Amino acid sequence: MTQVTTRGAGSGWWSRRRILGALSLAAFVRPARAEGATVEMQQLKFAPAEIEIPMGGTVTFVNLDLVPHTATGEDFDTGTLRKEERKEIAFPAAGEFTYLCKFHRHMTGRVIVR
Repeated sequence: MTQVTTRGAGSGWWSRRRILGALSLAAFVRPARAEGATVEMQQLKFAPAEIEIPMGGTVTFVNLDLVPHTATGEDFDTGTLRKEERKEIAFPAAGEFTYLCKFHRHMTGRVIVR
């Protein structure tokens, strides 16, 4: 006679100890986080004007206006972006980074990196 070993949900293999062990390991698995975000330059403003990203994340600045714009901060600069142009900026360190458009100084924004 051949013994058949099953490892389904009804078998002894799925004991409470194994289930609790698997659940305790699940606590060490990091949830998926959005690493990138987009800020649009449209109607002479940044949208959104304030954005939060995780440390190591990126922000893509996209110009949707007919006029050129920049996103210029103390630590970064997209350079001049014309209509439909985009520039991705990486933020490797935590902090708050304010920026403005060199051509339209009333356009301001802030990236918060956690």
